[in-house]
Amino acid sequence: MKPQSISGWRLAIITAVLVISGAVVIVLGRAVFSDLEALSTARNDDVSWNVSQLEVELLKLQNETLNVMQLPSSDLVSFRKRYDIFYSRFSSLSQGRLFRSLRERPGAQSVLDAANGFLDRNTPLVDGADDVLRNDLSGIYDELTELHPQIRELALIGIEHYAENETMRRDQLSKTLIRLAAAVLVLILVLTVTTFVLLKLFRRGERFSHENAIMRSRFEAAVNSSLDAVLVVNTKGQIIEFNGSAEAVFGYTRSQAINGDMADLIVPPHMREMHLKGMQRFLDTNEKKVIGAGRIRLEGMRKSGEIFPVELSISLAETDGERVFVSFLRDITQEIEAEQDLRTARDKAQESERAKSDLLTVMSHEMRTPLNGILGSLSLIDQTNLTDRQKRHLNSIAVSGELLLSHVNDVLHLSSLTAENAPLKQSLFDLSELTNDVAESLMANAQARNCDLQVNILSDLPRLVRGHKTALQQCLINLVGNAIKFTSDGTVLIEVEKLHANDHYEFRVSDTGVGIAPKNLSRVFEEFVTIDSSFSRENSGTGLGLAITKRLVEGMGGEIEVDSVLGQGSLFTLRIPLGDAATQIDHVQGGQTLPRALPSDGLRVLVVDDNEINRLILADMLHDMNCEVTQAADGFEAIKATQKQAFDLLLLDISMPGIDGMETLARIHAQGADWTQVPAIAVTAHASKKDHETIMQADFSSLLVKPVDMAQLKASLIGVLQKDLPHVQTMARNSTAQDFIARFGDATYERHLHDLKSGVSELLEQLPWDGAVSADAQQQAHKLAGTAAILGLPTLTELLQTVEICDAEAWAEEQDRLRANLQDALRQP
Repeated sequence: MKPQSISGWRLAIITAVLVISGAVVIVLGRAVFSDLEALSTARNDDVSWNVSQLEVELLKLQNETLNVMQLPSSDLVSFRKRYDIFYSRFSSLSQGRLFRSLRERPGAQSVLDAANGFLDRNTPLVDGADDVLRNDLSGIYDELTELHPQIRELALIGIEHYAENETMRRDQLSKTLIRLAAAVLVLILVLTVTTFVLLKLFRRGERFSHENAIMRSRFEAAVNSSLDAVLVVNTKGQIIEFNGSAEAVFGYTRSQAINGDMADLIVPPHMREMHLKGMQRFLDTNEKKVIGAGRIRLEGMRKSGEIFPVELSISLAETDGERVFVSFLRDITQEIEAEQDLRTARDKAQESERAKSDLLTVMSHEMRTPLNGILGSLSLIDQTNLTDRQKRHLNSIAVSGELLLSHVNDVLHLSSLTAENAPLKQSLFDLSELTNDVAESLMANAQARNCDLQVNILSDLPRLVRGHKTALQQCLINLVGNAIKFTSDGTVLIEVEKLHANDHYEFRVSDTGVGIAPKNLSRVFEEFVTIDSSFSRENSGTGLGLAITKRLVEGMGGEIEVDSVLGQGSLFTLRIPLGDAATQIDHVQGGQTLPRALPSDGLRVLVVDDNEINRLILADMLHDMNCEVTQAADGFEAIKATQKQAFDLLLLDISMPGIDGMETLARIHAQGADWTQVPAIAVTAHASKKDHETIMQADFSSLLVKPVDMAQLKASLIGVLQKDLPHVQTMARNSTAQDFIARFGDATYERHLHDLKSGVSELLEQLPWDGAVSADAQQQAHKLAGTAAILGLPTLTELLQTVEICDAEAWAEEQDRLRANLQDALRQP
């Protein structure tokens, strides 16, 4: 024991020396690093340059004074600028902390006092009237001449002073390096001694390791895979090792467990027979099921008889030539409870998510219902005789209402987003009209800030384009609204230009407002970022507008950038791809691919809605389409109406008191009369996809989401009537085809029909048997669908439009049907 004690003291002393030496090396190293860093900054050189620069500025001011004296008619702006520079340079020297040591040098303060006196005497003259300043220029020049030698003397004092400081710092660094070298040498010596001591201890440890070899081999398997409780069992089932953790888990002491039967002590009664059979099977056949299978969950039994869950791992080992089973067990009662708590929390979270979804559904319904009244009334008023001013105001209301509706849709869309956002919906629209509508809707805001809001179309635009209308409209409203908000008594300009290199369109929104500082340009598109400016107190916001705009632009496949000059204004540039729909609109009015003649004259329509405003608006729209309309305030009135007369079409609101629209339709169909299988259109304010799927399973032919406008209602009627009333489909086709023939003649119609069929044949050859439809094929289907609609072929139009929107999964399911139907359509005359 005594030699071991002496070795311990030696090791402790060596360790202490090592720690002290290391600490000294670290401290000295930090000092060297600090000195080197100070020398690398060339601070004294910079200070000396500033002192010398004061003399340069004095000479420049003296020269400028002489120039002004020689040219009495010259402008004094340059002289005052030179004077201000000299004043600023001298202020830094006389007041800055960097030059404090220089000011304390003998002779420096007198020069500073002389220069300060010169500035005190002449600053009022420089800031005063031009005539007075010109009269005193000669005096200023004389004073500058007298001051020059003193300033030069100050520069020499500064150079001498900072040269002395630099020499002292280098001497200090040299001494530190010497001390560091000595400390490193000591550290090396200590490390050498430590190596010899450790070698001696290592040899002594080898002798001790031989004596413990048998004990170490017995527990080697347990050490390699140790868990909480460790049990070693022989092939007879007897416990030969039972550690302290096992005592805590099972309640037996080690003496009680050693040589005891494991099955009787810790295996629950209902599992003992299975345990004994598994042990015997292994001894007879070496078949392993639990052994080496990793962690498995079973049940164990405490001394008290309590059954509890355990996590068990069993490995096979040999000790003294005998096979033993090393078992590692862990009480997982708390883990099981935690898992149950997690499941409970998950269920509560799912319930909360369902509640949120229900809340959004109710919100959608309650907001869409009044919006339906607003936008529906506007669509009807727009057809009456109004003045231009009234039309502008109504148009502003319509644009704002559509934007509000898009916000409602955005909230609902965000609630259902997954990791992959759904693509934005495309449509045909008039680009010039959209741009002018945005400007018109924000004109009142611009006038309130005395801004001139202008729209400039820089190139010939197609009548219609295909793109994301609502997203583009929201982007322009956000950008133009921001421009107006940060511009007062200025100009806001919207420019639109088609880029000839590709199908991209460039939108530029510029203003003459407060602008954005260069350091903030990279942050303007971040969420919840508001840039501080001179108007920030007047125009507070959430900082989401530009972030949302960027997301929308990227969602449209475009890009957005900003350029700004602080105090002069900003320029936001959008580049967005938009499809040219000119090939589809030459002979279609209003930019729609639907037949111009609506086959609804004399149709008997039953409108069912518990909201009187919505009901009246739908009725007025249908009256304008020459339909005979009957109204019902709920499902019960609708059923009574169908018992009195027959109808050609039903429009049913889904959410109604008493019985909803789906139950109402089911009861009408259940009446059994031939006409009661009439097509029905669901009208709902519920916007979620899940709700739509549920509604369409109730045997509705189509679905309209509030607010409903005339174009949506007309399109839905055409689709339903063409699908459910064959004679109406024929009427629609004949009406459109006859209109085309009346305009262009039979020969032109036949020629275009032949070209259409040839195009469809080529498309069939391009369609893949495996994988997704290519973008080129979808574009070709899109063009052919437009031609088919113009020629009065609704069935072929629908088939081609289906091909156009098919993704890989839909095409794999529908391609056989679509190919066969397209072939049938080609065979028809």
